[in-house]
Amino acid sequence: MAKSKIKPFENWLYEDVEIVCGIERVQNHPLLVNLLNSQIDIDNTIPELERLSKLLLLQVENWNEEEIKTFFIAPLLGLLYLNHTEYRPFMQRKLGGTVNGVETVGRIDFMIARGKQIPRQPFFCLHEYKQENKRDNDPLGQLLIAMVVAQSKNEVEMPIYGAYVSGRNWFFVVLEDKKYSVSDAYVATSDDIFQIFKILKKHQLMIEDFIQKNP
Repeated sequence: MAKSKIKPFENWLYEDVEIVCGIERVQNHPLLVNLLNSQIDIDNTIPELERLSKLLLLQVENWNEEEIKTFFIAPLLGLLYLNHTEYRPFMQRKLGGTVNGVETVGRIDFMIARGKQIPRQPFFCLHEYKQENKRDNDPLGQLLIAMVVAQSKNEVEMPIYGAYVSGRNWFFVVLEDKKYSVSDAYVATSDDIFQIFKILKKHQLMIEDFIQKNP
């Protein structure tokens, strides 16, 4: 019998993920609404966030994907101080699995997960940094399949959160069981930069709360 062909993350459309994985998009999922309405105090980071936002505004049409990652996304995420005894950030880690008979694999650009050498319990996936005006695939589809695979790896049932970035635009996603929801765009070259960081910070606190309750 011929071996089934592996479908890499980059070949998935969001509709493919819905059909194969049996997930459904809903508007205003309560978990996403709760995350997006973060009111966390970020006063000590405002000057650096303003600097990063202004830099992005100057360069977003010029940077390629590696430059967006190096000069904007990495410094932004660095403000979260994510290295913790119970979780840490992982970059470019291979993740794969079989979903409803379809084998798939890919590398996730950035992930927050339990584990030291290997991501053992994923909490958050940031996948697909796309430069301005470049859409050669479906970033939502790639993020969703990564989140579905991450969900399948977790022994404890829990929602998976994620985001994808297209130039200056950030989109946040939550997947709970078979339902997912996607935010409107947050524009990092505007005052939205502060809410983007609040959302990321709130999710970090949610991870720490989950770990405390599920040692």
